[in-house]
Amino acid sequence: AEREARKVLAAQQQSREVFLPSVHPHPLEPCYRRSNYCDVRGPGCKYAPTMYTCTECVPAWDICQTCFDKAPRDEAGPSAVKDSLADLLHEISLATHDEEGGDAGEDDMGDAIAEEDDEDVDINQLFRQAQAQRHADSMQRDEEETEEEEF
Repeated sequence: AEREARKVLAAQQQSREVFLPSVHPHPLEPCYRRSNYCDVRGPGCKYAPTMYTCTECVPAWDICQTCFDKAPRDEAGPSAVKDSLADLLHEISLATHDEEGGDAGEDDMGDAIAEEDDEDVDINQLFRQAQAQRHADSMQRDEEETEEEEF
């Protein structure tokens, strides 16, 4: 499992993804979009075009080059996350199954056994809906703040 974790981490390092937790919780990848607007709207923001996008968010989450360049960088964050992920995967690989100790509600891989009603639940769809609602709430707050500033 540790070898698999190292392969995953190596593949992520070779990708063009950038992780800036100070502005967005997901990795961003370069993507020039003239018709999209920057979701950060920081000081000096160019609004459009956007230069980076999140492929996990629906609707799209984008950032212009100015906001990207001004975003605070936490150099220790990503490597610390990678180290803790590798440690966690290593610990999982060493875990043992205890049939008498009460982990009967788990399968041999340590995953919780799903209830029958859970089969119809699409976790990815629920996540996309939550992200869309979060984005809509953010846009509404921005509109309300703009209206308050006009008065």
